[in-house]
Amino acid sequence: MLRRFSHVMMYVTDLDRAIKWYGEYLGFVPRFVVPGEYASLQHTSLQCRIDLHPTEAGGRDVGFAPIPYFEVTKLDEFLSFLRGRGVRVGEPRREGESLRFVTIWDSEGNAIGLEEVD
Repeated sequence: MLRRFSHVMMYVTDLDRAIKWYGEYLGFVPRFVVPGEYASLQHTSLQCRIDLHPTEAGGRDVGFAPIPYFEVTKLDEFLSFLRGRGVRVGEPRREGESLRFVTIWDSEGNAIGLEEVD
């Protein structure tokens, strides 16, 4: 029986670079890291976890993984922060009457969704 959401697994080609990116831009901190093998990152205020798993260079896992979405207040301000640091950011949009959302990409090319909330 399902109890609760566990985590999102993101495949990466450079584990150290991805750990740094998730910490610097999204505020995740390592729960544990097995160098070259695996990392589990926690975001305390969001109460969520992202795990990072290396794949071989050019592996089809990177960039084709599930897309985790995070709720964001002050979306435009946050996107400005990310763009100013060279993060690849899409254009915010709506679909029908949805909240505004946007896709950004991590250091490995994996898509991450941001959804604007009040």
